Amino acid sequence: MNLKFFGLSASLVLSSLSTGLSHSSAYPSPTPTFETPPPPGETYTTGFPLCGIPGYTVVPGNYTEVTEQVSNSTLKCCHDQCRAVYPACQSIAFHKRYTECLFFDRVVEDTQLYRDNSSEFVHYDLGCRVR
Repeated sequence: MNLKFFGLSASLVLSSLSTGLSHSSAYPSPTPTFETPPPPGETYTTGFPLCGIPGYTVVPGNYTEVTEQVSNSTLKCCHDQCRAVYPACQSIAFHKRYTECLFFDRVVEDTQLYRDNSSEFVHYDLGCRVR
């Protein structure tokens, strides 16, 4: 385990503890609670697991986001690293061109995700199979 990943793991765990989050399973609550309601005529993407959904999350949202970037990273590597620090990380957004990951302490539906095919960030819950 490299030091950068260890530092990220510790920061995710500490941010979860400092915000008072309690996660007991990999499954979301039955009804998502949104800090910011969607604008009229818009909806957030809901369901579990959500896999391969391009889009943008509401900022600020009721979640913690941590940027993790590793040279030549892959979707599978990011997914596996997120699993390694669960429950502090419960979903990811992967940017293939920049090989960058965003780790979220909430499942995708709780990040208030707008589906948008123009986004290069693609979102995955940990329940998704990735390659």
